[in-house]
Amino acid sequence: QKQMTQHRQTPASKFTVTIDSLNADGAGVAQHKQHKVVIEKTLPGEVVEMSYHPERPRKSRIRLKRILTPSPERVAAPCEYFDRCCGCHLQHMDYGQQLQFKQSVIENLVRENDVLSGIAVHPVTGMPEPFHYRNKAQLPFYDYNGEATFGLFRSGTHELIPVNHCPVESREANIALGIVRDWARQFRIPIYDESTHSGLLRHVAVRKSVFTKETMVMLVTTSRDIPHIADLLRALKTGLSGLRSVQINLNTADTNTILGDENILAWGENYIAERLGKWRFRVYPNTFFQVNTVQMLKMLERLKTELLLNSEDRVFDLYCGVGAIALSVAEQVREVIGIESNAEAITAAEENARENRLSNMQFICGDAADAMAAQLAAGHTLDVVIVDPPRKGLPESLIEQIATVNPRSVAYFSCNPKTLVRDLAIFRQNGYAATDIFPFDMFPQTYHVECLTVLQKSK
Repeated sequence: QKQMTQHRQTPASKFTVTIDSLNADGAGVAQHKQHKVVIEKTLPGEVVEMSYHPERPRKSRIRLKRILTPSPERVAAPCEYFDRCCGCHLQHMDYGQQLQFKQSVIENLVRENDVLSGIAVHPVTGMPEPFHYRNKAQLPFYDYNGEATFGLFRSGTHELIPVNHCPVESREANIALGIVRDWARQFRIPIYDESTHSGLLRHVAVRKSVFTKETMVMLVTTSRDIPHIADLLRALKTGLSGLRSVQINLNTADTNTILGDENILAWGENYIAERLGKWRFRVYPNTFFQVNTVQMLKMLERLKTELLLNSEDRVFDLYCGVGAIALSVAEQVREVIGIESNAEAITAAEENARENRLSNMQFICGDAADAMAAQLAAGHTLDVVIVDPPRKGLPESLIEQIATVNPRSVAYFSCNPKTLVRDLAIFRQNGYAATDIFPFDMFPQTYHVECLTVLQKSK
């Protein structure tokens, strides 16, 4: 215990280093006394002063103190919270450079894998407006000096930073968050304290449909009984012209998970509608929908160009969500079968198919591998497989199973270049090869990038 106390009292050390390069997360990398040092929000060539705090958790021990010699390519970040917040990583970088950086990250990953030689990484498709692009916001509320406040986490910590506006969230989300904050302050709404597990208001989530201009506001609370809810509804209806839905999400669990399982409709409809091209979708509180609707539409257009479907194809869409990809190809093929483990998303997908008058679709709630095995056992053939997995990518066993099904083509949507490259190598070992990767800047101002690639059966 005495040693632990001495360790906590160790003063911070200060060092001056020169940034040599950027890592895949967009952070600067330097050398200090034969040790690699990673400093976020710096650029190659910059001379910076850093501090090292041994008593802090590993990810937050290094802090940037000041930039002594800035890079000529540095730009002023438009967000006043950028230096402290962990939500954005690249606001100090010109947007064109952000796109080049993301392309180089993917190219390096491909180059490092000998199995993938010959794959072309295309330039990243950027956003016309690289701010206010997110169609979904989820921000925690907390008590800050006795007042209800929403915020974002400080980089590398669980410390919340009070904010008034986030430039990557939609304008409607920022307005809604401000309305809820003012209401909570006026009526002294108890704010949830995760250390004591007491209080009412935990988070506020806002979903915005870009092309239909509809907005959903959701309060994440520990009780269905919300004092002065009528006052909040009046304020939201007055302040948000496209308001379609206000919901209460119950989360009483001692957990870091934001949303609970039960939703209660407080006003309006229990979903918002969105359009992708001519197709109309229902988006519910807990269902997955790509966070950047503009880029999702561009990816679907690219998919049609690359996949070369025909009217006799049976298409298998794994991790189908609310059916956005499945609906986009349904008119071109004989049948689409969508698989998703989230029951609410499957319900939405079925509703979306009916609303768009598409009868050649079926959706199955369950595990992707099990559902595919059932299709094979029933004697069905599959001509094309589409996958849109989470960041961890595909299990190797599922890739091998897809190869066993022997589809003509496999379309792979990925939000993580590292797992995409890993999985492309496994696919190639199982007889499927890609020639092109098409990146899309789904998440401007961050190091994240979405990719689409189409694999063909090797001859």
